Amino acid sequence: MAGFSNAIDTAVKLHQAETATYMTDAVIGIVFIVLILIVANLIAWQPGAYDQSPRKRRLWFWILGVVTLFTSLGVNYFTWMRNISKPQFISEYTIHMIAAAVVAVVLYLVVTFGICKAQKKDTKLASIFK
Repeated sequence: MAGFSNAIDTAVKLHQAETATYMTDAVIGIVFIVLILIVANLIAWQPGAYDQSPRKRRLWFWILGVVTLFTSLGVNYFTWMRNISKPQFISEYTIHMIAAAVVAVVLYLVVTFGICKAQKKDTKLASIFK
């Protein structure tokens, strides 16, 4: 498999890098799912009629969604794209890099939304999508 210091100069290495990109972004999506679960539970309930904690959780949900996208793109660029030595491979890899980043964000959004909707009504996670 193409590695951190190996030049990607053949079609086989390019396809290995593309596969690794999708796997890496799936892991990034999962890491950010765990991160939002931790962050949402760290935000304390604010007693009173004007509880702003659901708004904070929702804000962090969207912030981490955007960070997921940029983290995916950054990791893929610095891990794989910089090692592509043939210019004709760059455009093919760029398409896969962007698609994999979108997959990571969609994974984050869908799984987190499902987890939050599966919670009991008056929990911190359920309050994200109140």
